[in-house]
Amino acid sequence: MAGLNKDELKQMNRSYFQSLSQERLVEVADNLHQLATELWEKQQQNSENSSQPPSKDNPYSAKKKQEPEHPSSESESATVKTEQKQIDESREKEKKQKSSRKPGKQPGGKGFGRKQPLKAEVIVPQATNFSNSKL
Repeated sequence: MAGLNKDELKQMNRSYFQSLSQERLVEVADNLHQLATELWEKQQQNSENSSQPPSKDNPYSAKKKQEPEHPSSESESATVKTEQKQIDESREKEKKQKSSRKPGKQPGGKGFGRKQPLKAEVIVPQATNFSNSKL
């Protein structure tokens, strides 16, 4: 069995597996294992580990943070995690701090615009309606 197609997969159920000889069952199981491995690898592909562009990545999956190298002892590991947690908390506090100023132009601030009024250079006479006139 070189590859499995959709019809072969549809026919496989418990009674089918029970009817197979031991040798044939091992062969089918091996093919199913290969198929499952290929599908899992394909599902795990993203722009970081394949030639796919970043726009093909799942937008709903969380980006995985790369963990630091494993420290030599558990106490060092706890220290690193605690420090990382403190850094994350301080960054969140910085983001949450609100400014006392409202967005946009502040009251009393200098405005902008024209300092001199526009002057007309040419006066164009109003067009007449030629639809009623005889030519």
